[in-house]
Amino acid sequence: MPGKTCLVGDCIWSKHDSFCDALTHADIPLDKKWPLVVLYLRGIKEIKNLSEVQKAKMQEILLAVLRTKDYSQSHYDAVQESIFSVITLPIQEKLDQILKETAELAKDMHSLFGKHQQEVSTIVQGAETGLVQGKDPVFLLSEIRGSLKDVVTKMKQDADVLVDLSHTDMLTGLGNRRCFDEFLDRCVEDWKTTQTSVSLIMFDVDHFKNFNDTYGHLAGDQVLRALADQVRDVVAPLQHDPSHVLAARFGGDEFVIVLSGPETANALQMAESLRRGIQRKRLRLLDTDDQILQTGLHITISVGVADLWPKWGGAYQANLVHCADKALYHAKNNGRNVVARYTPEDSTGYTLPSAE
Repeated sequence: MPGKTCLVGDCIWSKHDSFCDALTHADIPLDKKWPLVVLYLRGIKEIKNLSEVQKAKMQEILLAVLRTKDYSQSHYDAVQESIFSVITLPIQEKLDQILKETAELAKDMHSLFGKHQQEVSTIVQGAETGLVQGKDPVFLLSEIRGSLKDVVTKMKQDADVLVDLSHTDMLTGLGNRRCFDEFLDRCVEDWKTTQTSVSLIMFDVDHFKNFNDTYGHLAGDQVLRALADQVRDVVAPLQHDPSHVLAARFGGDEFVIVLSGPETANALQMAESLRRGIQRKRLRLLDTDDQILQTGLHITISVGVADLWPKWGGAYQANLVHCADKALYHAKNNGRNVVARYTPEDSTGYTLPSAE
């Protein structure tokens, strides 16, 4: 390269001065590590197994690198750690949600088992008192058996409650991420056998972070509960067959609705109905004492819709979520408060149409 010496012995850009010129202009050292990091971050939009949120965070890392122009080893290590954190973000969020749900379930289990332990202790004490009073042992044994049978019945009922709780989002009362994953797995397996169509609606609150920053996270929780109520109203007419419809909280302020079979024909209509309903809804925020803080607030949502595509050839669940996620961010990039549908153009390429 005329006028300068590239420090990379096997430089893959040695015949393309424009790239090295760009690096030099940004004061980026022409060694092996920084050019590769910059190139990776610069082309992150083309990586299909990252969500739009992850790609946006990667772009922020790149901008920060170019802005600070700190090319020290310590900063390089910090950038690598940031990249790793973004890549593992969905896994970490899922683990955090599972840990939270597990802790809540463990608390419920402890409470229920404590209640039944007390019931058994009461039965034992009653038997001991009966023996002291000279009651017929055969009669006492019959009493104990009947009482223990009642306890076992209650424990089975409590076990059913715990199963339901393990599939329920504690804040909104909708299905949780575990419930969604299992339901979508069943829908895909049914599709493999019967070719029953599957659609996914994914949506989140526009500018939700700003809302939390302005009104606080407790107010944000009220918003998510109000959104869940609206979701229930929209899906209620289709829930005569719960095996075909599921509404769940995907994580944070993201929600999903899964439709299968004939219900998929209603996907766009349901998405638009939900968007309009949320737009019209006026929120009332309460403080911790249930006193009104503010009324007349409203939110909007951006919605993405995708359908299972047979020509994916595998990883159907992941592909469906990824396509709905891309449609959601297309909606956000086109002004928010709109519905967008991700439709594969043909067997080899996929295009995201204009917002509906």
